Amino acid sequence: MRFSLPIALLLASALACGQALSGPPTREEVEAKMGLPSQGDRIRGVRDAVGFVVDAAQAEEVIGHAIEIERDSFSGGEQPFIGGVCPHDDHLYAAPVYVHLTERITAPRVILIGVFHRARYWDLEDKMVFDSFESWHGPWKPVPVDPLREELLEHLRPEHFVVDNTMHAMEHSLEAIVPFLQYRNRDITIVPILVPYMKWEQLESLSINLSLTLSFLMHKKGWELGRDVAIVISSDAVHYGEDFEHAPFGSDAEAYRLAVERDHALVDEHLAGPLEATKLEGLLYELVDKEDVRRYRLPWCGRFSVPFGLELLRMTAAGLGKGAPVGHFLRYGTSISEPEPPLSEGLRESGLGYTAPSNFHHWVGYAAVGYRF
Repeated sequence: MRFSLPIALLLASALACGQALSGPPTREEVEAKMGLPSQGDRIRGVRDAVGFVVDAAQAEEVIGHAIEIERDSFSGGEQPFIGGVCPHDDHLYAAPVYVHLTERITAPRVILIGVFHRARYWDLEDKMVFDSFESWHGPWKPVPVDPLREELLEHLRPEHFVVDNTMHAMEHSLEAIVPFLQYRNRDITIVPILVPYMKWEQLESLSINLSLTLSFLMHKKGWELGRDVAIVISSDAVHYGEDFEHAPFGSDAEAYRLAVERDHALVDEHLAGPLEATKLEGLLYELVDKEDVRRYRLPWCGRFSVPFGLELLRMTAAGLGKGAPVGHFLRYGTSISEPEPPLSEGLRESGLGYTAPSNFHHWVGYAAVGYRF
């Protein structure tokens, strides 16, 4: 039987893609709701300690099992990726999709581009959100934030970003991926960035400016994409059902098939093949209203993180004298399609579980896409 949270938390989960309540919380209020509180500004804790693995025993069982059952179906061979799109939903639902990308990210430092689900609390738009934590919690040990962060900030224009640990502590879209990266490389370092609301023109401008800084620093250090730095973007695909106010096909098996088919079409049209700005702009406006980007057309969490992160990848590659990265579809799944993994008694008793139900009235899609030259 799948685990669940109390109804109040389930309702909160149903709002996970951007609906907000009444104004920005304080750091103390945010930390009080963390599953594993932060250690000041030294180590960022874990917001969701139910849906995501938090210790080594949980990680080894859940991630290890996902790799074991998926390895034979890894598509595109074992060649490392320079970046990609990865889910951030509950590990017991989506781990088999995560590993198709994370097991082939071999760079020692990863720029993580995340969804900022709660940007509306701060009425924040048109800026990148960096943190100032020294490290983030990892299942085996803290995951350091790479010194590259400070170098980027030194070169970026101040009006292009904010640095805010409360915002980062409020957001779960990047902490979900960290255990998978650390499973692959215990010494991984990260640069976390959140992307709130923005139209294409601002999104493109910020990603170009960040890419110019990043490619300059990489060229100066002799770094290469994929070997020294990778860019991983957090996004779940469609959030379908009445709980998300999105059920255009109905709420039965045929509706599920049609919604999954639509997700595949979005990946094929906008994310697969050579990266192009027009394809990424097209994805943005498939997902949000062009006149009011705060309004969904389709509830994908990564409506801003994906076009921003992939434009950053594309322009960084160009700045390093490379051709356009090519997207390879790796794996798709949903909270309905993925079978519950076998759970040891210890894992069941550890508190790891599901943070939301999964049925034809409430389900989430996941896509993994990897990029290489």
